[in-house]
Parts: sequence; structure tokens; C-alpha cells
Amino acid sequence: MGVSRESIDELVSTLVARGLGIYGREKMAEICLNSGVALLDDNTTDWLEDDIESALQRFLINYSKFNLAAKMTVLVLAKRYGIPIPDELKRKKKRKSRFRRMLSRFR
Repeated sequence: MGVSRESIDELVSTLVARGLGIYGREKMAEICLNSGVALLDDNTTDWLEDDIESALQRFLINYSKFNLAAKMTVLVLAKRYGIPIPDELKRKKKRKSRFRRMLSRFR
């Protein structure tokens, strides 16, 4: 990946601190556990796996599933720290808006 461990740890700690404040400890603990990141009692993190890159990618994807604001935060911070953005977050969902659905009825 070519990214320093320091940048990765700073990104994860920023996202965890934000998540704890907004979503609560229980939800963040669930996201961390599913991603391979340990949320410690003093609100710091540690890696549960040796493969930090895949655990980081899972963490970014799981965190971004909270809502659009969480996804945008992940994208901005990943770019700031020079961390590659997972392909799943780069894809755009093709959904029809309510307006387009209504318009298609009249065509």
C-alpha cells in the first residue's frame, strides 16, 4: 500500500473518535469488531489481525455504511492521509430519483 502506519493509525483514531461522539460506543464497537480493529476501554484502537491493509479497507467500508455524511468523511480523510479508497466506495449507486420515477410514468 505504501502508506505509513502512523497515517493509518491517525485516520482510524479520528474516525473512531468521531463515531464515538456521534453514534455511540456500542455501534462503534460493533463496527470495529466486524472490521478487525479492537476498540479498547480508553477509546484507543489496536489491530486484531496481522493484515492491517485488509482490516483497514473493511473498517472504511463498514464505517461509511452509517450514512452519507460518514461516507463523505471517510473519503475526505482517506484522501488527506493518502490512503487508497476502497473500490466499493468509489462506485456510484444507480438509483432513480422520485422525480425521474414520476416522469417515467407519464412518458
